[in-house]
Amino acid sequence: MKHPFFSAANERFRAEVRAFVEREWQPHADRWERRRGFPREVIAACGQRGYLSLDPWRNAVLAEELPRCESLGVALSVFVQSNLVAPLLEKLGTPEQKDAWLKPLVRGELMGAMAVSEPVAGSDFASMKSAARVVRGQFVLNGRKTYITNGSCADFLIVAARTTDGLSLLIVPAKTRCVRVRKLDMLGLHTSAAGELSFADCHVPTSNLLGGQGAGFGYIQEALNRERLLGGLAVVAWAQYALEKTREFARTREAFGKPLAKFQAIRHQFAEMATLLEAARQLNYATFVRWVEGDDVTKQIYMIKLFSYQSVQRVIEQCLQIHGGAGYLAECWVSRFYRDARALTIAAGTPEIMRDLIATHLRL
Repeated sequence: MKHPFFSAANERFRAEVRAFVEREWQPHADRWERRRGFPREVIAACGQRGYLSLDPWRNAVLAEELPRCESLGVALSVFVQSNLVAPLLEKLGTPEQKDAWLKPLVRGELMGAMAVSEPVAGSDFASMKSAARVVRGQFVLNGRKTYITNGSCADFLIVAARTTDGLSLLIVPAKTRCVRVRKLDMLGLHTSAAGELSFADCHVPTSNLLGGQGAGFGYIQEALNRERLLGGLAVVAWAQYALEKTREFARTREAFGKPLAKFQAIRHQFAEMATLLEAARQLNYATFVRWVEGDDVTKQIYMIKLFSYQSVQRVIEQCLQIHGGAGYLAECWVSRFYRDARALTIAAGTPEIMRDLIATHLRL
């Protein structure tokens, strides 16, 4: 969707990405979903085409266009590379770390994952149990991580663990001895390769410390806010795409001798969905521009995570309802969208957490 915030160059990039996604990826979405794994050829193609960029405007365009592949898990796995892992390495990495991990990631040769959540510690970082102590010049890491996007297919992990100074981030190659990986079977997002990770006396060189020791909490919060902001752009565009597909269905599906789109009750549902998405989109765009300019938009990002993500869930649910019995079939695209959408208010902070954070910013 063209918007005055985006330059002509951004819009040309959008047209290129959309054409590529619809031509090369969309026809494979059903097969990828049946395989229930991330297709590595996707990340290789992104690297070859220069899509794994650190430019925020190109990432914003990519966020809005990749979900059109009709497999949100695939798009999410790519976003982890461009919006979480790559920016952390770019900002905090040493020259050696960038050579070893960032450059191959941008080329699409390696995949990374950010491992923060634990079985008993999601939003509550104070309950995090994973810990690393220095023994004979190496970190010895112990703990478990779960619900990790790309966790079962990543080549390396950025792991949050307690050290003597607080939370720290460690780069851990996935094939390191004493790293165990278990693929998770979830309700949706089947192509995101979610995994559970365990570390049992896992030896990590001290040179794999990412950023300052004990400074991990701030790094994680900044990374999560970037994920929430660009993710907000992605899911609203994804819901807009679902709305367009549902509109075409309503124009052709007949009941009582006329198309569904001619019934006032259905027309009003579309009007409400379009209004919700437009409100969410404007909040997302305005916040994104301020974020790029360096303003503190932490409160607004929390509002995006609360309002935009919930709005998308409502729209996807209504799209399924309009499809009736066909929408309830497992093989229908809207059924998959519905399952994937359920994760939106669980991952990266629940509505309850967002409300509390917003209230804190309101000095309540």
